Amino acid sequence: MKKLFWTVLAVVLVIMTAGCVAPQTGDLSITNTDGTTTEIFGDAKRIVLLNSNAGEVLYLLGEADRVVGISKSIADNSIQAGLYPNAKIIGAWNEPDVEYLISMGVDVVLAYSDSKPKNAEVLAAANIPVVYVDCTKPETMALDIAEIGKLVGKPERAAEIAEFYTEVMDEVRSASMLASTHYTIYAESYTAWYGQGTDTGMGQLISWTFGQNIMKDAGAKKLSDEWVVTSNPEIIVKLVNNMENPNAVMNEIENRRGFDRVSAVENGKVWIIRNDLTYGPRSCAAAVALFKMEYPGIKFDLTPESVLLEFNKRFGTDFETDGITYPAL
Repeated sequence: MKKLFWTVLAVVLVIMTAGCVAPQTGDLSITNTDGTTTEIFGDAKRIVLLNSNAGEVLYLLGEADRVVGISKSIADNSIQAGLYPNAKIIGAWNEPDVEYLISMGVDVVLAYSDSKPKNAEVLAAANIPVVYVDCTKPETMALDIAEIGKLVGKPERAAEIAEFYTEVMDEVRSASMLASTHYTIYAESYTAWYGQGTDTGMGQLISWTFGQNIMKDAGAKKLSDEWVVTSNPEIIVKLVNNMENPNAVMNEIENRRGFDRVSAVENGKVWIIRNDLTYGPRSCAAAVALFKMEYPGIKFDLTPESVLLEFNKRFGTDFETDGITYPAL
């Protein structure tokens, strides 16, 4: 208890005096997604992940073994946690255990720029740099990948990853422009009735393919069944954490009250997709999947499976290439 008291006291004193100290320039300056910068002193050998998307970039860079700590939400996802078998759980993604991070000798934390940790000031006072790279937005994905590559000394490989991601996304965008009709879409989180807003991973992919998201708000928001039925989406995309029982998920959706009158159900336009594919660099595979859901009449050679196989071939990864969507596209 005494050790904890003195640690907390020291951190509080640093916070109180932080305004009196001139900012220092580190060995490396990382540009965050929001345009701010984070100064890094020394090598980023011991990394903590609050952002699973940034961790996926580390995995593609061949640097996942630098990860010594992960948030509980990452640990709860078997696919994501499997990338970091030796990492310890360091608390919540939005409020990590700072004392534990200090004891681990962490060099840097990777977090979201649009959802900063509640205790960001305490992290700063403890001299634990936080790099805020989202790796979610198509417009900033290449830049985020480049900054993570800079952080771990792999700028050339990062450029190759960003180039492949951009190539796929550009092909999807160009093909989507050929469509004469754009459909209304209800994208639902893995939690029932939570719609995926405009700034979520799926929400941004819907915009990228010129789909019409029935939910115009940002974030994930609980919706009423009456509102969804009245909105009458032409396509429904359900996100799941795994594909263990897709039939049961599909049956639950199709048998919801009033859904027999919803266009997507009437016309067999309901799909299930793995949630982990809608964020991070692999989201280009999800973009391909969404394109094929929306525009089956437009010839397009890429498939979600072929994109993931190419990731594995080019970068030596072992991403799952089966069970991406249900039904398969």
